[in-house]
Amino acid sequence: MSIPADRTPLPKAIAILGPTATGKTALSVEIAQWLQTEIISADSQLIYRELSIGTAKPSLAEQGGIPHHLIDVAEPTEVYSAASYQEQASSVLKALQQAGKIPLVTGGTGFYLKALLQADFIPSVPPNPAFREAMHQLAQAHGSDFLHQKLNALDPVRAEALHPNDTVRIIRALEIINATGLPVPNAPIQKSLDVLWLGLMYEDRDLLRARIDARIEAMMEAGWLEEVESLVRQYGPEAHALHVAHGYPELMRVVLGQCSLPEALEQVRLNIHQYSRRQMTWFRRNPDIHWLACDTVESTLRVDWAKTRILEWLNP
Repeated sequence: MSIPADRTPLPKAIAILGPTATGKTALSVEIAQWLQTEIISADSQLIYRELSIGTAKPSLAEQGGIPHHLIDVAEPTEVYSAASYQEQASSVLKALQQAGKIPLVTGGTGFYLKALLQADFIPSVPPNPAFREAMHQLAQAHGSDFLHQKLNALDPVRAEALHPNDTVRIIRALEIINATGLPVPNAPIQKSLDVLWLGLMYEDRDLLRARIDARIEAMMEAGWLEEVESLVRQYGPEAHALHVAHGYPELMRVVLGQCSLPEALEQVRLNIHQYSRRQMTWFRRNPDIHWLACDTVESTLRVDWAKTRILEWLNP
């Protein structure tokens, strides 16, 4: 479907977002097929190659013949920054718009969605090796939670978007604050885009928790622990992705003999439940999101709902 004549000069994009385990991927593929467009992932878990089972990375069959961008763009050993995402995803977004397509951005990483669709807010602060080393020493002495708490005191919005174990991004945020004296974002420049925001959520938190737990169980049955074991064997326990992708640090401790599998899985469930709450806290700051409560809505009706919202947006 091509972009119809519209009096507004702003380029268009659609975002399908929501917390983990709400069915964003399946809905996005259906809508992308209908619009004859392509998908840009806004998921910080999917950027790493070889982390597939535990990130719920869509298979080729699940992608439904739709090109997916910003998936498998980093090695497990690589530190992939939000600035890198902003640069790469923006390039894809513009290329699709220039080709007459409406880009479909889907994912649950609020920081990525904002960087791509709302504002350029990642300042150009050069690396400060001395500062980073000092922060690493603090983390080693007091734990990564110490740095996360330090960031929370200076920039609670950014801290809320980062997992306490994501030491690299926490240090980067502290580095920016140290250099500029301001939290991230720093003097954002608003994007000139016409974005339709579609959100999937569950009003019943117990139902969403049950879906998350069922997904974790399915991942384990699919060989998640074996995937982590293979990654540790190939890249070593210091590989960056194994410390920042949800569930991987806990399962790595099992592989290394540092805790039992039941203990690790209980922590994985707890951490992902907490992450889904943080996602909703972030999304609720955006008043433009059209929400669909999926508690009792079948997948076909979700597609109908999304198509209706899109047609209303295209033909006001």
